[in-house]
Amino acid sequence: MIHVFNCAKDVCALPGKACVECGKVCSQINCEPCKQCCDECGKVVSSFWDRPLSTYVALKVIMAAAQIYFCASALSDESLKSCNAEAKGGWVSGETWVQIQLGFAIVHLLFAPYFQSRVWRMVSEKLREGHFRLEPGFVVPQQIIFASFKEVFLYDLGILFYAMILCASFVWSMNGSSAMTGASCDPGGNCGSASYLGLCFFWLAVFYNFCYYFCGCCASSVQLTDPDTELALYQPVGRR
Repeated sequence: MIHVFNCAKDVCALPGKACVECGKVCSQINCEPCKQCCDECGKVVSSFWDRPLSTYVALKVIMAAAQIYFCASALSDESLKSCNAEAKGGWVSGETWVQIQLGFAIVHLLFAPYFQSRVWRMVSEKLREGHFRLEPGFVVPQQIIFASFKEVFLYDLGILFYAMILCASFVWSMNGSSAMTGASCDPGGNCGSASYLGLCFFWLAVFYNFCYYFCGCCASSVQLTDPDTELALYQPVGRR
């Protein structure tokens, strides 16, 4: 499983590497503003993909953006107002279901970066407090990634709140998958797609968190490219 995660990470990190190479080309033609722009873009992208849970965050953000699009498209269709979802076992009207589904999508969008930031903050704190040290070459050891993930997963109140939201979103999407059918309740297939994505959020979270929590190998070590920036709470190696 770790090889799957690392492969996805390496592929997604290609834009950052491309920006770095672009900066090198710009330096050869003495275009300093372009070089600085490319270097900064490369650092931002590389810094993100260096952190744990980066593929999880990317997947959640893409899925949330798609769900928001489908919900917005459904709400813009006038035929949705004539949807009688209650007659098909729905708990609310079709329009209300889509509005609440849109709210769930926004929560999913905001939570993924929050989860990653909490884990990374815990990593930084453990390094700062001396519980672990960076390995040669500015490598964050696998043990600290795994320990930080488990601590945040078990004790962070924000994670507990999202777990309840995630279960509610799953049940809501299940109800919508049966109630939001037909031409008036599923204009353009947007409601069905939004419902399907709502179910996928739950299974993605279960799969990813199960792998991270019960299989320490999935929490691989992290190679930092800019420790001063990426570990803002940690006093970098060599400075006392």
